[in-house]
Amino acid sequence: MKFKTTAIALAVAGIVAAPVAVQAGADEVYASARVGIKYTDTGGAADFDVKSFASRFGMRGETDLGNGITGFGRYEFGVNSAESSSNTITSRHLYVGLKGDFGSVLLGQTYHTFYNYVVGPLDNPWWHSTGTMVESVGRKPAGLTYSGGAGAVSFGATVYMVSDAEETPADVIELGASFAVGDSTIGVGYRSVDEDGAVGTQGNGTDEDVMAVAWSGIGIGDTTLGVSYMNQDKDNGIVVDWAIGNAYVHVETVDYDAGNTPLDITLGYTQSLGRKTTMYYEFNNKDADTDNSDDDYMAVMAVLKYDII
Repeated sequence: MKFKTTAIALAVAGIVAAPVAVQAGADEVYASARVGIKYTDTGGAADFDVKSFASRFGMRGETDLGNGITGFGRYEFGVNSAESSSNTITSRHLYVGLKGDFGSVLLGQTYHTFYNYVVGPLDNPWWHSTGTMVESVGRKPAGLTYSGGAGAVSFGATVYMVSDAEETPADVIELGASFAVGDSTIGVGYRSVDEDGAVGTQGNGTDEDVMAVAWSGIGIGDTTLGVSYMNQDKDNGIVVDWAIGNAYVHVETVDYDAGNTPLDITLGYTQSLGRKTTMYYEFNNKDADTDNSDDDYMAVMAVLKYDII
């Protein structure tokens, strides 16, 4: 009887686990645990923490619909991804779409046009980046994005449509394009203002739109350089990202019309420990360029990343 019970249990376990194993092999189910130690010093208040650094799990897939059209979708959750040790689960990506010879159309929450063309190409640090830009535009909800291309040129457009009192057809519009220059890429981007703040407010909070240009993948010997410039009215931001093997240097600064010029510097190193296992180390220093030293920030962190599935 004991043998029979064990056999039935193993059979049931096999039936349940088999679909997950198939999906994992196709990268449709995944999970990544990222936990580390972080030391922070903010104006004399120093602390050590052990926390999750954007650990996540999710599902993604695509289906051939025939006639050259493919349907796709993704749902990804963040686990303790906020700057907090509390137990939280948040949605990072939630989108569906169609793609084919016409390009792709995507609806939902993810990185959209402005980020993809002028922010993402230089967003290389694991943790400390995009905090000192005129406009960072990370993952945003309520986006409808078209992406296409021809030869060495790619282009895209996004409209954000959220429920608000204005009843406007589009709350924010983003446009972007890129083209290859040798092994490097030049991207340009435009983002209109969201006056209600429903999908993020730009830099200085004025009603001026944001424009940017980014040049990434510039090979210099064994190193790779990227630079970008971003403008909103009288505010001007510069980002420099330099990869040296597994090490990187990332610098962000904004010259605000209000008078202050914050400077954010990140030094990092990524170390592979073997299959599915990675360590990364980052040092970050932010000078807020204000009269209050409590506005400055320094952090050192070491994070172990293990891709469970």
